[in-house]
Amino acid sequence: MTASSPVLVHPVVSVLLVGVVAAGVAFALRPADPAPDRSGVAELQRAVADLQQAQQQMAARLDALAAAPAAAARSEPERTDAAAPTDQQVAAAVEAYLRQRGDGPVAEAAAGGKAAAYDVDAEFAALKGVDFFSNPAAWKRAYAAGKLDEIIARFEAQAKANPGSPDAHMQLAKACLAYINIDPSKYEFHVKADRAFDKVLELDDRHWEARFSKALSYSFSPELLGKRKSAIAHLETLVAQQDAMPASPEQAQTYLYLGNLLERTDPAKAREMWAKGARRHPESQELAQKLAAR
Repeated sequence: MTASSPVLVHPVVSVLLVGVVAAGVAFALRPADPAPDRSGVAELQRAVADLQQAQQQMAARLDALAAAPAAAARSEPERTDAAAPTDQQVAAAVEAYLRQRGDGPVAEAAAGGKAAAYDVDAEFAALKGVDFFSNPAAWKRAYAAGKLDEIIARFEAQAKANPGSPDAHMQLAKACLAYINIDPSKYEFHVKADRAFDKVLELDDRHWEARFSKALSYSFSPELLGKRKSAIAHLETLVAQQDAMPASPEQAQTYLYLGNLLERTDPAKAREMWAKGARRHPESQELAQKLAAR
């Protein structure tokens, strides 16, 4: 292991290594004995030898972890008494990882390089109406440049300037969901997206994308938030609305997710919903698989 090689130390090994170093420090800083007993020299020599051997073992284990961190992590016994890492430790680990990969803005700064200039006007125009999964690279580029908040602020300004436009509010909702996909901790954007969906549905009660997206976001919410019933209600509304609409492939997802939500509490109704969807959308492999599995 060279001095320049970055190593992410497994927590268990880190604890042991600290113990070895502490022992070495304690030995080096022990009070001087003005008249040492020569009969204890052999015992001290053995202690020094044990300490050196322990240090060598730790170095060997660190080299093994650097070569195969995943395998080493699986082989270590689980420690339930270890303290949880602090936010500062997590941030340092992330920074070290990015530096090691040579990827992202942290690595660019460390290498002394300069990221390509980010054209907010052009990127904002390109992101209009685009959800995260249609172009994840563009959304991540905005995030890496530190401009995603500014992009979303522009979508908010656009919605405010066009209060009667369902499309403007839908674009804001998509931008908020993109941020959540990149950084799930930004819960405030869950709230903004939900409000934007409500505004779209207030303007157009039959806006399929807004209602489905709202229902889907609710279906993935933790149960303690109590959103499951609302998700089911929105999907049931969509099923009723779809009966009066020409069939299109994306509508199959309504029956699929509604059945998934009903499966635990009402398996018979869940199967009925999948079957209804399969009759309307025979091309849906997901609905066919649900029915075949039961």
